[in-house]
Amino acid sequence: MALMSMTGFGRARAELSDRFGVTVVVRSVNHRFLDIQVRTNLREDTPEIEAAVRSVISKHFHRGRVSAQVNLERILTAEVDVAVNTEAVREVLDQLSKVTVPEKFGSKVDLGDVLTVPGLVSVASQETILEEDEVSGLRSVASEAVAEAVKMRREEGERLVHQIELELAEVAAFADWFEPQMKEFRQRLLDRIRERVEDLMGPEVQVDTERILQEAAVLADRADVAEEIVRLRAHLENFTERLAAGGVVGRSLDFLCQEIHRELNTLGSKCRELGVADRLVDAKSAAERVREQVQNLE
Repeated sequence: MALMSMTGFGRARAELSDRFGVTVVVRSVNHRFLDIQVRTNLREDTPEIEAAVRSVISKHFHRGRVSAQVNLERILTAEVDVAVNTEAVREVLDQLSKVTVPEKFGSKVDLGDVLTVPGLVSVASQETILEEDEVSGLRSVASEAVAEAVKMRREEGERLVHQIELELAEVAAFADWFEPQMKEFRQRLLDRIRERVEDLMGPEVQVDTERILQEAAVLADRADVAEEIVRLRAHLENFTERLAAGGVVGRSLDFLCQEIHRELNTLGSKCRELGVADRLVDAKSAAERVREQVQNLE
């Protein structure tokens, strides 16, 4: 299965019937879980529209914040219901007739003036309710928009995988460079410990050489990083296998990135040999870049 990014965009438009046309725009960005938001350009509540679009999105997306904008366009002019409160109009006219108005303002009051009073006239359009064939058409349009977004996510995923493989190779190259030198690093540490003990004790003090070697060996074992290298290689191998398998592996790869970074940190705290620090910084930087890219994968 191909790996996909969580970033994508898709748009589709069609006529649902002789009443409505529709445009669906789907956008997706990074998110820990799947978060679907459906919006329309209608003022009234339209649960059937949201349900239809949400069902299409949930079949193709597993992670990410996905927003879908559904814009319905009326092809035919919608019928409206006009209601006039005749009793209230009569009451307003009756009240106005009792008001004395100076001649300079005029005394003529027409019906248009009266109808501007709030509450006398109400205009309501019919509720937008899609028929079954229109809902089916909406699903088809949403599927087209989702398919376009999925294509973009897949293409972006391919680019991410290529970049991740390059960065991962840099971490593996550090392990390949470091592992053959572990015995030499351990011997250097052992020699330094023995020299320090002898310097502190002085030549006039009789020292049990065997005892010094035992204590130095214990300290050298504590600084041994063989286990860290073994675990680091295991994590790198596991990461590579999951990356090759594809599918929805973003969260598991993110966890492996944390483990890789932990082993590199432990290795750096134990081994302070000259020449290791610079290469270790580069390896840790590459591991951090891997994690940044992985967080974009579904």
